[in-house]
Amino acid sequence: MSSWAGKSIQIVTFAVPYPPDYGGVIDVFYKIKTLAEMGVKVHLHAYTYQGHMPAPALNQYCASVQYYPRAITSKYIQGWPYIVASRYNKHLVSNVLSAGHPVLVEGLHCAFLLPFLKEKGIAHALRLHNVEWLYYKLLAEGERSLVKKKYFLEESARLKSYERILSKTKLLTLSPVDTQYAEAQFPGARVREVFPFHPFNGLEILEGRGSFALFHGNLSVNENEAAALWLLEQVFSKLNHPLVIAGKSPSRALELAVNARPHVTLLADPDAAKMKMLQQSAQFHLLPNTQPTGMKLKWANALHTGRFLIAHPDMAGAGCERAGIFSGKDAESYLDVLKRFQEQPFTQSFCEERIAYLGYRWINQLNAEAVMEELFR
Repeated sequence: MSSWAGKSIQIVTFAVPYPPDYGGVIDVFYKIKTLAEMGVKVHLHAYTYQGHMPAPALNQYCASVQYYPRAITSKYIQGWPYIVASRYNKHLVSNVLSAGHPVLVEGLHCAFLLPFLKEKGIAHALRLHNVEWLYYKLLAEGERSLVKKKYFLEESARLKSYERILSKTKLLTLSPVDTQYAEAQFPGARVREVFPFHPFNGLEILEGRGSFALFHGNLSVNENEAAALWLLEQVFSKLNHPLVIAGKSPSRALELAVNARPHVTLLADPDAAKMKMLQQSAQFHLLPNTQPTGMKLKWANALHTGRFLIAHPDMAGAGCERAGIFSGKDAESYLDVLKRFQEQPFTQSFCEERIAYLGYRWINQLNAEAVMEELFR
């Protein structure tokens, strides 16, 4: 048992973190699971809405779970961002304050709690999941629908204004880029970098060679669809190497683009077992997304399950060829790596270098210790 066994904390999160099948909820769920395994009593407050319904599975990890509906409130009319205004809930505020345990606030989505916690002197920290205003700005740039584009731009402006609430707050960032942003933008904030929580206890990479490249993600998000189309048009139009694109809700436009290339396969809505099989079987994992903030949870998956990785420089940095990690800054760099390594087996030497590359930043228990230290500092 950890030295934190028996301690009680509250986690207020933007959505029910089960099943852990995308981005932020993966971080939240495996954080809860790790804390529970350390003997921490987690009292969870979570929002329900379409696709995020009460999950009895959380009861085995949490001392208590309370659910709250999202709804439009007058705060939106007052100029709050929609993702915050729709979560403002007086009942939640009352429950959190009356419990009194230290609070981990997940995301700017739930930052409305901060003034209440400060007024009552309740220890707290906020997990910064993204630079939200920039995320919405980039969504707007990639959106074809004028209605959605207008919404994304308005939400971006509201979020940029609202994030001032984070000044003089303990912030837990999940990437070096976000750490730099937080330190520059929020005067008086205490910033600590804590990498994302994930489902892996170590490497799950299969040695040997795969026969295809893999791109996966939620394909209903325009950022991911744009990345898939970029790969098709700029890379795999010039290379006959097999490519598998897998993910949720692909559009008709993506289906048509894939159908035009016989060496490309589209797999819609694969389950977790199928997805893991693809990740371990692929020769290459492709991560060309250009959203510069946050931390792609698919990056955690790729690092722990994938042979050769080609990623945008914001994720890969300078890369580490000995660990099978390459920086893909443009189509030419993707083509170069794909051609050079399509016949190269992933050996024990690559595995050892990957472990060295991962270091201590991706160990869940150490990151959970960091969370507890900040909450009880």
